[in-house]
Amino acid sequence: MKKIHYKKYLTATNILLLILTVIYFLDHYLPFPKEYSGFTWASDDINATDYMLGICGGLLTNYMGIGKVLDPAGTEVYRYVTQMFLHGHLLHFIANLIGLYFIGNYAEKRFGWWMTYIIFVVVGIVEVFITDPLYIAIVPSKAEEVASTVSVGASGGIFALMGASLAALFFDIKSFKEIGKPTLIVSAIYGVLTTYVVSFGWTTVCHNVSLILGLILGVIIILPFFLLKKGKFARVNNSDIQSDIDNNSL
Repeated sequence: MKKIHYKKYLTATNILLLILTVIYFLDHYLPFPKEYSGFTWASDDINATDYMLGICGGLLTNYMGIGKVLDPAGTEVYRYVTQMFLHGHLLHFIANLIGLYFIGNYAEKRFGWWMTYIIFVVVGIVEVFITDPLYIAIVPSKAEEVASTVSVGASGGIFALMGASLAALFFDIKSFKEIGKPTLIVSAIYGVLTTYVVSFGWTTVCHNVSLILGLILGVIIILPFFLLKKGKFARVNNSDIQSDIDNNSL
């Protein structure tokens, strides 16, 4: 019987995935306090399918998301951090979970767990201040819709990790061979499909401006380490670890 090495699963990325999962289920499936009406909850109109898909709910979103339509004001400073740990619905949650598993674990082996967390969190916070104003400047007609929509999601942070990883490959093209095929395939599908779906408005105002911005900010954060030739992130022998990632599904 093959011995299972559980320690290889104890990565910072996998811990983050666990946190996101717990928060999602608490947000969408916790029993509501008496007379509570979460921002998406319509007491008499929710059926069993809506509940299973996580369409109703919003208990934690009401206190952790960004948006003036939330109760109370929805603009407290801490929300700029907590909003990135929330997801609007089941498809949003599953897509980000899969994307983060492959992209996050690769970035962690490439840059270390602390830099991975810094990129994810910093970009997740910064883009909240930029995305909506930039989007409104590009599409002024959407100003009212943006003002009435709640901002949540980890997509910006995940795209930042993707941008940092792409920048690293640019300076060390040989390391491309060390990336397993599952990671390449999933990353490509996640990047293209997420941007495509969002750009056609199949989600709310979680638009492609946020994703592209995350990608750019990820490159900006990691670029100085290569330009200054510190070498800290130049090459890593991660082929064995990467195979562990690719041979285990989420």
